[in-house]
Amino acid sequence: MTDHWQPSHLTRAQLEERRLHFLHLFEAQQYSSKQLAEFLGVSMGTIRTWKQRLRQQGSDALQATVTTGRASALSQEQRETLKRLLNEGAQVHGFPDVSWTTLRVREVIGRQFNIWHHRDHVRRILHQMGFSRQKPDKRALEQNPDAVATWIQTTVAELKKSSCWCDADLSR
Repeated sequence: MTDHWQPSHLTRAQLEERRLHFLHLFEAQQYSSKQLAEFLGVSMGTIRTWKQRLRQQGSDALQATVTTGRASALSQEQRETLKRLLNEGAQVHGFPDVSWTTLRVREVIGRQFNIWHHRDHVRRILHQMGFSRQKPDKRALEQNPDAVATWIQTTVAELKKSSCWCDADLSR
């Protein structure tokens, strides 16, 4: 017993592996419950629970069980359709600008599929579909990128030259 099971989060497969490792060590009858608990990184109560399951139901009781959640309201086909609709752009769906918000996506899902999710859940759905939150650049719509580049090259360069006499820092 040299290794320790101490990660902070274990997958379902790792949890099952730990229980089955307990079974192997328990059947060897070489270790106390306290030693098993310390080695496996569980409480004494967990060890007692595992022993009780073994007595009542046998070794199959330590196998992982299948826990499904509620089925998704949106089918895979509907998610594919939603992805296509989102790629068309927000203005195509009657919104005043091109940006998508969770409330707008919720509206499209509701109109298209008659499924109305909470906006927080829409965010999770979008994340599962591979979309990520994008923050728009904060700049004036009237801003001319060429004029800004010219200003940075000429005016800022001149300001940097003239600022050296007063130790001003004009770095970006």
